[in-house]
Amino acid sequence: MSFTYRLMLRDLRSGDLLTLLLALIISVSTVTSIGLFIDRLQLSFEQESANLLAADRLIRSDDAIPNIWQTKADDLGLKHAQRTSFTTMMFAGDSLQLSQLSAVSEGYPLKGAYLIDDTLFGTGSASTGMPVQGEIWVSSRLASLLNVTIGDQIEVGDVTLTVMKYLVRDPGSSTSAFAISPRAVMNMVDLAATNVIIPGSRVRYSLLLAGEKSILDQYEAWVMPQLNEGQRWQTPTQRGERIGDTIGRAESFLLLAGTLAVVMSGVAMALASARFVKRHLMQVAILKTLGATPQLLGKMFLQQLLTLFVAGAVIGLVIGWGIQEIIASLLSGLMSTTLPEPSVSRLWLGATTGLISMLVFCLPLISHLTKISPLSVLQPNAKVELNTFVIYLIGFIGLYGLMCVYTNGFLLPSIMTAAIFGIALLVAGMGWLAFKLGRSLTSGATSGWQIGLASLYRRLVPNLFQLLVFTLIIMLTLILIGVKSSLIADWQQQLPENAPNHYLFNVQANQIEQINNETHKLNVQTSDWFPMVRGRVTAANGVTVQSLYPDDKGEPELYERELNLTWSDTLGKGNELVSGDFSAQGLSIEQRVAKEAKLTLGDQLTLNIGGNIMTLPITSVRTVDWGSMQPNFYLILPKSALENYPANFVSSLFIDDASAQPFYKAMSQFPTVSILNVGDILKQIQSIIGQLSQAIQLVLFCILSAGALVLLASVRSTLEERLEEGALLRVLGAKSSLVRQALFVEFGALGFFSGLIAAIGAEMCLYGLQVFVFNADASFHPLLWLFGPLIGVCVISTIGIFASRTVLKVPPMLLLRGL
Repeated sequence: MSFTYRLMLRDLRSGDLLTLLLALIISVSTVTSIGLFIDRLQLSFEQESANLLAADRLIRSDDAIPNIWQTKADDLGLKHAQRTSFTTMMFAGDSLQLSQLSAVSEGYPLKGAYLIDDTLFGTGSASTGMPVQGEIWVSSRLASLLNVTIGDQIEVGDVTLTVMKYLVRDPGSSTSAFAISPRAVMNMVDLAATNVIIPGSRVRYSLLLAGEKSILDQYEAWVMPQLNEGQRWQTPTQRGERIGDTIGRAESFLLLAGTLAVVMSGVAMALASARFVKRHLMQVAILKTLGATPQLLGKMFLQQLLTLFVAGAVIGLVIGWGIQEIIASLLSGLMSTTLPEPSVSRLWLGATTGLISMLVFCLPLISHLTKISPLSVLQPNAKVELNTFVIYLIGFIGLYGLMCVYTNGFLLPSIMTAAIFGIALLVAGMGWLAFKLGRSLTSGATSGWQIGLASLYRRLVPNLFQLLVFTLIIMLTLILIGVKSSLIADWQQQLPENAPNHYLFNVQANQIEQINNETHKLNVQTSDWFPMVRGRVTAANGVTVQSLYPDDKGEPELYERELNLTWSDTLGKGNELVSGDFSAQGLSIEQRVAKEAKLTLGDQLTLNIGGNIMTLPITSVRTVDWGSMQPNFYLILPKSALENYPANFVSSLFIDDASAQPFYKAMSQFPTVSILNVGDILKQIQSIIGQLSQAIQLVLFCILSAGALVLLASVRSTLEERLEEGALLRVLGAKSSLVRQALFVEFGALGFFSGLIAAIGAEMCLYGLQVFVFNADASFHPLLWLFGPLIGVCVISTIGIFASRTVLKVPPMLLLRGL
C-alpha cells in the first residue's frame, strides 16, 4: 500500500492525478452547489405559495370536517386550524348587504398574515392575529356599503359583532377566488350563536394543516382514501392554478439546469480520466516488465481512485456548500423572503455524481489500461487500441441513469440524451467534411492560417472529439439562455403590465352605462362587457354524460359542473379562431376543453339552461389566452339561443393603488354589483416570478462557469500534441507570431463549427423542451444562430491560446526535452 501511495504522491506532484482530482472537485462542487441552491429555492417558493393558501396543506369540504381528522393531526403533531366560509346577509342599522363571511378558529392563519388597517381603503399592515370573540373585521367596501366605521356594530344572524379592523387581505382568500361578495372574518367561537347555517346552506369547510413535509405526506396517505366527491386535498403548488403553473415551470427549469450540470461534470471526468490513462501507459508498461500482474495493478489503481474520490468528494462538498451560501447571500437582498436553510440530505447528489462519474468513466479505462501488453506500449510505432466507444457508451449510460434519478423522471434526460447523440452525428459528418475541405485548401502550407487549417485534419479523431465537446458545451449554454429568456418572457406575457386585477359581476344591463361613466371619470379602462347565463352540458352526440362517465370518474371539466355561458358576435380579446366558422349558428368551444372532452367540429352538445333543453352543433374551435385576465368562456353560443334568458354581465378592469379608494367609493352606489379583487394574488405571483428571474440568472452563471472549466479541460486533453507541433515549428525557424496565428486559426475554426452545430442542436432541443416539458408554444430563436458561432470563436480561441501559451514562451529545445 505504501508503494501505491508513493506513486500517487508522485503523480500528484507531476500533475497527472491533480487534473483528475480537480475534475472530480469541479463535478462534485458544481452539482452540490446547484442542488442545494435549487432545494432552497423550491422550499422558498413553496413557503411563498403556502402564504396564499394560509397553510402547508388544506382540505376543502362541502360537509363539516370530521373530528377524527383533527384528532389524527394532533396525534401526528401537525398544527391545524379551521375556516368555515359562506354567503350571508349582514345588517347595520337600515343597511343590509350580501357578504362572504369566514369564521376562523384559533391559530389561523397557519402561514402568511392578514393585512388590516384602521383607515378605510387603507393599504394595510401585516397581522398574524385574528378577530377575538365578539369582533368582526370587514373589508372597506363592505364597510362603505353598510355605512359603518371602526367601533360600530353589525348583525350576523342572531349575533351582534363589533367592527374592529378593516380587512385588506385574507391570506387564504386565493383558495376561494370566486367568493366575489365583499368579505368579512369573525371568530369561530361566535359562529354557532349566529344560527345562519341551516340544513341546505351552501358552506365551504376547510381544515388547514402545517408541519414537516414527511408528516404531511403521512397524513395525506391516511386521509386521501376517506375523501368523497365533495372533498379535495390541496397543496400550495397544485397544478391547474396560476401559482402552481408558475412554480411547476420554475422547478422544470431548475431541474434542467441541474441536469446540464450533471452532463458537464461527466464530460469533465471523462476528459480527465482519458488524459490520466494516456499519461500512465509508459508507467504500466515498465511495472509489467518488472513483474507486476494485472491484478496487482488493478488493486493499486483502485486504491488510488478510492483515495482520490474520498478527498475530491469531501473538498467538493465543502466548496459546493460554500458556493450556494455565497449565491444565497448575494440573492438575499433581492428576495422578499429569506431562503430556508439547505438540507444536509441533499449532499448525496454531489457525492453520487462524483462516484458514478468515476466508476463509469475512470474505472473502465483504467481496467483496460491494466490489460495492455508492455511490448505494444514500448514499441515507438505501436498503437494502443482502446475500445473507447464501448467505454464512453458505458459512461453515458451511467450518466443517463444519474440524470433520471436527479430529475425523478425520464423526459428531461431523454430529450438531452437524444440531442447529444443527434449532435454527435452532426459533428462527425460536418466536422469530417469541413476538416477535409480545409486540408485540400492547404497543400504546401506556409502561412499561419494554412498550418492551422491543416492541423484540423491531421489530428482528425482528437479534433472531432474535441469538436463534439465544444459543441455540447456551447449547445448547453445556448439552451440555458434560450430557455431562460423564453421562460421569463412567457411568464411576463401571462402577467402583462396593467393586467386586469378586478372583475365586476352581477351587473345588470341598465347599470353598464352608469358604471362606464364612473370608471371614465377615474380614467379606469374596462374590458368588453359579456352577458352570462348559467347552464350545464348534459349530453354529447345524443349520449348522456351519466352514460359516458357512469362512476363520475375521469369526467372532463366541461361536463362536471355548471358553466358560465355567453354570446358574442365577434371574437373577444385573447381569443383566436383555430377552425370552423365563428359566425355560424352553433357553439364555439375552447380548444383545450374540446381536446379533453374528445370533441370536434360537427359534434352535438345538449345543454340544460334554467330547465330548458337545447342541442347545438360545434361550429368553431378557438384558443383562449387565459393569462390575459380578460373574461373568457369555454362555450360561446349564438345570441339567438340565449337572448331570451335573464343574464347578468361581467367585465374586468385594472385598478392601480391611487385609484382603489375612489373606485370602491364610487361602486358603493351599486350594492348589487359583486367585485372580485385578484390584485393581491397577482402581486404575490409577480413577486415570485421576479425572484425566479434573479435566481435563474445566478444558476445560469454557475452552469456557464462549469462549462468554461470543462472547455479548459478539453483543450488540455490534446495539449501535448499541440505543444510538440508548436515546438517543432519553432525549431524549424517559425516565429512566435506564426505559431500564434496557426493556433488561433485552428481553435477559431473549431469554435466556429462548434457554435454553428450547437445552434442547430439548441434550436431542436429548445423545441422539445418548450413543447413537451414546459407545455408552451414553440418559437424560433434567431439570436442563437448569431451567438453560437460568435461565442465559439471568441471563447474557444481565447481558452486555447491561453492553455497553449507555454509553446510561445519556452525555448523550443527545452520544450522538446519536456515532451
